[in-house]
Amino acid sequence: MTAVWLAPLLLMPLVGAPLLLRTCFRRFPAGARLVLAGAAGAALTSFVMTLFALARWRWSLAAVAAGAMPLAWALSRLPAFAPAPPLGPASPSTPASRLAALVSSGAVAAAAFATSLAAATSPDLFNFWGTKAEQFAAARGIDVAYLQEPFHGFLHPYYPPLVTNLGALASMAAGRFSWEGAMATFPLLVAALAVALPGVLGGRRDRSGAASALAVSAIAIVGIRAFVAGNGDTPLVFFEALAMALLLRRDAGDPALQALAGLLFAGAATTKVEGLPFVLASAALFLALRARPFRSALAVTARLLGPTALALAAWFAFGVSRGLFHEYSEYGPFATLHLEHFPRVVAALAAALAGTAHGLPFLVPVICLFAAGRPPRASWLAIGTAAALVAFLLFAYLHMADDPRLWVTWSAARVLMPVPVLLALALSAGRAGGEPEPVVPSPH
Repeated sequence: MTAVWLAPLLLMPLVGAPLLLRTCFRRFPAGARLVLAGAAGAALTSFVMTLFALARWRWSLAAVAAGAMPLAWALSRLPAFAPAPPLGPASPSTPASRLAALVSSGAVAAAAFATSLAAATSPDLFNFWGTKAEQFAAARGIDVAYLQEPFHGFLHPYYPPLVTNLGALASMAAGRFSWEGAMATFPLLVAALAVALPGVLGGRRDRSGAASALAVSAIAIVGIRAFVAGNGDTPLVFFEALAMALLLRRDAGDPALQALAGLLFAGAATTKVEGLPFVLASAALFLALRARPFRSALAVTARLLGPTALALAAWFAFGVSRGLFHEYSEYGPFATLHLEHFPRVVAALAAALAGTAHGLPFLVPVICLFAAGRPPRASWLAIGTAAALVAFLLFAYLHMADDPRLWVTWSAARVLMPVPVLLALALSAGRAGGEPEPVVPSPH
């Protein structure tokens, strides 16, 4: 049953294949292209399912596939994905890169072992991620009546739909929801990042391998200690890590890479609420660091943020038309902060992060950045985005009128999981002579 449930998710690369088979992406190794195709396919499939729900069309495996695969093919015909000049050969494998691959393999094994023992299982899988997916599969759509029941308020009806959409799709294929399958997405996504990140980052193989191993290890350790197996945090960091790796490359001025990053941004923004601050911070910093002149910046903005705007427009149109978004008001007025809680929040944050193997997954990337000396300009994209996520989380915690320490204790480590990943990826950026090239307008 678990294998049958996972099959539609493992087939997501087929949906994204029309994009990643374009010659402009032959710069990536086969494994990286496979994972990128799966990420793009997942984002497009969830978007199609949301459009179906908005239009009140029932979900079926055939109908969703018939919508998602032609959409991917149509996108692949856009000028941004035109053939690009071939790049030079990849740098050769080194002892350091082989050691990094071994470390990543160990992190994947640890995530798989903990998941097999149910030692990394998220309580929220049973509270709402899994139950919503199970109900939506039975209803062949987003079950509004179920979400509107007063005693179902803990289901968070306003949460973005990607995880529950894909969980429902898998459940439709298997005939029922698989709790073991949902938990298995944690080590599977960690493994996918271990395969993809070195090739997506590009550059010197020892540098990209070390950054990838550090990022994958952080996800595995924090994920195990913060109990994320089966919830939305691993899919979120999956999309975020791949998108950031694309934008840290020296050739990130290529419109094709920006358009692909835009699709991954859409995946992040429709996975969890905190995906949107990541998208906005990353896009703004990328524009500030790399996009010039002004006309070029407009085109880059459209490529990076266009898919997110469309995906969220579909979701918000559905939610507003069905009256599902009233819970946003529970966070209080946007500008109202309870600054008296700041010392408590900081203390609770420190305690929560220390609980993830003494905070080492968060401390080691910071120490490595300091040890590496003055960060190159390109790395500030990842460092600045990490800082923005920390600021957003503080901003959210300080909105609670009551003492927020309990909320911080059980949520901070997993919500901050992207931060050490971003800091690790920042280490892959090159230095003088390897500074990023400015964005140039596409000839198309």
